Amino acid sequence: MNNSIIVTSLLEKIAEQVDGAELYESRSQRLPVQFRAGTLESVKSVETAGRALRVIKDGRLGYSTTTDLSDDKTVVQNAFESAQFGDFAPFEFPHQPVVQPVQCFDLQVEQLDESALIALGEAVVEQVKAYDPQLQVDVSIGKRVEEVRLLNTSGLQLGDRRTMLDISIEVTRAREGDILIVYDEAASRQRQAVDGVKLAEGIVERLRWADEVVAVESKAMPVVFNLMGVPALLLPLMMGLDGRNVLLNVSPLGSKLGQPVFDERFTLNDDGRLDMASRSAPYDDEGTPTSAKSLIEQGVVRQFIYDLKTAGQAKTAPTGNGWKSDILGGGGFRTLPGVAPANWLVQPGKKSLGQILRDLDEALLVEQVIGLGQGNIFAGEFSNNVSLGYLVRKGEIVGRVKNTMIAGNVYDLLKDKLIALSNRPRWIAGMLYAPAIAVDGVSVASKS
Repeated sequence: MNNSIIVTSLLEKIAEQVDGAELYESRSQRLPVQFRAGTLESVKSVETAGRALRVIKDGRLGYSTTTDLSDDKTVVQNAFESAQFGDFAPFEFPHQPVVQPVQCFDLQVEQLDESALIALGEAVVEQVKAYDPQLQVDVSIGKRVEEVRLLNTSGLQLGDRRTMLDISIEVTRAREGDILIVYDEAASRQRQAVDGVKLAEGIVERLRWADEVVAVESKAMPVVFNLMGVPALLLPLMMGLDGRNVLLNVSPLGSKLGQPVFDERFTLNDDGRLDMASRSAPYDDEGTPTSAKSLIEQGVVRQFIYDLKTAGQAKTAPTGNGWKSDILGGGGFRTLPGVAPANWLVQPGKKSLGQILRDLDEALLVEQVIGLGQGNIFAGEFSNNVSLGYLVRKGEIVGRVKNTMIAGNVYDLLKDKLIALSNRPRWIAGMLYAPAIAVDGVSVASKS
């Protein structure tokens, strides 16, 4: 029997017993390749299939998941039982939407076999080892092909195929009394957008900058957030623009809609319709069409993001941000949908990173932090140890800093202390397309 008929039949069986029901199904094949210390460690193909049933019964939400696609009875029973204690549902499942296509599938990714992925990993290892054969190089590469289906009792029926290629590189340099770790990653639905050798070249450059360790004075000073350092600055905004936090009155932006809160050079967009981006799709995991929207426009707060539940509570429309993932990714079919960004795009500035650094007498260039999310992020505060940062004097990188911590308030820094945004954004953490961001007045604390 056709799988679509089976899924539709399940919903038909329970339609009269519930206020509404939604069935999410995912079938995926993943091929991960792991290199440890420069040597191929594992290659294995992993197939996963699962269903998630969400129901509204007597006004309450119930939820269950299963990997046994032949056992409808158990998944229904578990969903009904959980609804007895579930939250009240302030929404109805959506009807069939008008969905505009978004490119999420790349045949080149689907056709990648294990030999191609191994060759990609070997090229990365070779690039790094050519600089220093003593370095430990760990590489993780993953290819995924997924088919997603979403149906509900309101008549919605959606489905599409998606690809994903991701790579992460971690290079460790151990010297007497010093261990340095440099990390980078990339992810896209498109093969051409993931260049492991280019990532390796960037890591080598950062290793060169780190050859000399220098001391930095504890004080307030300019900090340039670059690469994996940028999320430390923007994570509080992800919390502040989340409709859940607005509803709970814990977002500093909740009462600022339409008001200038940031420097007019700062613009932030959420775009779930960007072809081949890793967080793009024609619709979110609840069936709401995705969209491209301005959250902060020239410093003015324009919009918050909502899933079905929070939109119902706020008596507004969902924004296509109901995802089975957290802010920075993860998730899967077992995860309840919740509010999360699609692809976040920070509008770049006009100066190159080099030009920004040359304009600074003394600054800290932060490229990696430890403990993302430390501090009172709901209030916009961050406090992070710097795992990879460089001291800049008279526009030149003079060496790497150690035992250094940075702290500040994002809302203050991006309003009155913004120095510049660089002109070359880059994908970070799979979902953030951002330039380097230079701000003044960050508290820097260093142990000699």
